[in-house]
Amino acid sequence: MKKASLNDEFEREKEKLNRLADEALKNGIPLTQDEAFMKQNRKVDELVVKIIQKSERLKKKQQER
Repeated sequence: MKKASLNDEFEREKEKLNRLADEALKNGIPLTQDEAFMKQNRKVDELVVKIIQKSERLKKKQQER
């Protein structure tokens, strides 16, 4: 997966996370108790890790040159 598409996917998933947060808060549900929010939060966290790992690999490759 290319970096641009990872970033695009991250933005889409983050927007979905924000919508779920707004909905939970509107309904008076604590975010940590909203399963849909927590599932989406883990998905966003996984994407952040992938982006960071890819960035670190690119930096390492550039330093090797």
